[in-house]
Amino acid sequence: MIMARGDSHRLDEGAPPTLNDLAGALQFALGDGRIWLSDERIVLMQTRVFGKLRAQMIHEIGMDRTREFCMKVGWDEGMKLAELVKTRFSQNDMTAALAAGPRLHTMEGYAKVITKRFEFDVAKKEYLGEFYWFDSVEGAEHLRSFGVCDCPVCWMQLAVPSAYSTALLGFPVIFREIECVGQGAQRCVVVGKDVESWGDDVPELRLFGLTDSPKKKSKPWQPPKSIPMEPPLKSARQEDIIGESPAIQRAKRLVDKVVAFSEPVMLLGEAGAGKEYFAKHLHQRGPNPLGPFISVNCPAYQNSGASQVDPFLCEGGYVDQAKGGTLFLNDFVTLNQSIQAKLAAYLKATPSKRQPLRMVVASSVSPTDAVANGALRSDLHYFLSVLPIQIPPLRERRDDLPALIQNFLDTHLARHAKPLAGLSGAVFDMLLRYDFPGNLHELSNMIERGVIYAEPGGQIEISHVFSVIENAPRISRRIGEDGNVYRPKSLADVHAARTLEEVELEAIRNALLETDWNISAAARKLGLTRARLDYRIKKLNLKRA
Repeated sequence: MIMARGDSHRLDEGAPPTLNDLAGALQFALGDGRIWLSDERIVLMQTRVFGKLRAQMIHEIGMDRTREFCMKVGWDEGMKLAELVKTRFSQNDMTAALAAGPRLHTMEGYAKVITKRFEFDVAKKEYLGEFYWFDSVEGAEHLRSFGVCDCPVCWMQLAVPSAYSTALLGFPVIFREIECVGQGAQRCVVVGKDVESWGDDVPELRLFGLTDSPKKKSKPWQPPKSIPMEPPLKSARQEDIIGESPAIQRAKRLVDKVVAFSEPVMLLGEAGAGKEYFAKHLHQRGPNPLGPFISVNCPAYQNSGASQVDPFLCEGGYVDQAKGGTLFLNDFVTLNQSIQAKLAAYLKATPSKRQPLRMVVASSVSPTDAVANGALRSDLHYFLSVLPIQIPPLRERRDDLPALIQNFLDTHLARHAKPLAGLSGAVFDMLLRYDFPGNLHELSNMIERGVIYAEPGGQIEISHVFSVIENAPRISRRIGEDGNVYRPKSLADVHAARTLEEVELEAIRNALLETDWNISAAARKLGLTRARLDYRIKKLNLKRA
């Protein structure tokens, strides 16, 4: 009996179908040219091809009709996925079945889905759910083709959970985007509700064929009537910041909005995320690109005494040096209190008493936290935080990794003048899954290490790039001989902190016990000859109990 009520906060994470269960439904018939998801044939498509197809449809038939078409396609996919879950997996737990929807969405590569919460009551025909989509493919491709839109754009993806939930619950559930990366948001926020909870404005009912008499013919959002027919032109300088992921595009847009102003800019982000590079980019695109760019490593002045000469405001100091250009203060929250007080007083003065320059500051820690713990003066924080810009870490912009890897590879190959055949497929795959705690600096260092360690004329391999320093990611899922996707166990999984001899001893002992000490049968189970197994039994001093 399927539970008629449920709440994701009470979900048994081990209840089927888990993500591994769903991955087990994916099979590759390599020699037959087919990929199967359960009994449905699927194909692999590059996201840029999908984006180009979608953009061409918008150009040809307009945004309204493209949206409707994409949503109908998404509805069909959601129905197919619900059928897969209903027929392939146990239906004793409706909460687990509904939870499989976000897992399938993630597994198919549309987005990384985080479930904030969902709850339902089948008897009352009630549903409420909220989800976060990170790195939405549809949103990213719309940004690539048309730039920022004034309405949500993940149309096909949005219809999938609508159909999936409707098919499982037996009553209409409609999902809508509250925030969308296509509108410039950091991630998509998706909310699903039963029809009554949405009120009278539910045009999706007619679009999805759920009713012949819609309550009111209106739209939950108003797409623009006209759109640019060509992607917005990008200047050569803007291309200096490599990347087209939604996270980096958002940072680029904010940079474009502040370049013409002289107010202080605060760059926030993890160490190595590229804050100084953004500061130089601001300087180059600003009104005085030929002026000086003065970069100051503020931790060097963390412990300087108040009696020492102020290196910032003294005659010939950093402020004077940056006149007519940009003064960049990296890790400014580490400055001692004396220098902070002088800088705050300087910024408080009228513009006529200050040098004509742009001040850009950066921090890898939260300035508000620094104010709370007394490390940063609140007045200096408020003077400098007029225009904050968040620089995303590398793990949040994985779509940019191929271009960044190639850029660093070209740079270091030219620098070291070494002939190489490039990266091997294995090391490239592993780089795409690595989290890069050191961000861009770490990626550059790893690529340079590979260039130096690799044999001249050969390829850069995993051993050249990943050293004892990095916590390398696990081997990715592979295709087995039976066509199933599997993830090989890591050495840590196999050994579980045991020595190789201990692992061998356990394997041989288990094989002997399972075959009632039939040496020949045990050897076959272990893939050994009888002579080799006899040798190991004597070496390990094993005796039948």
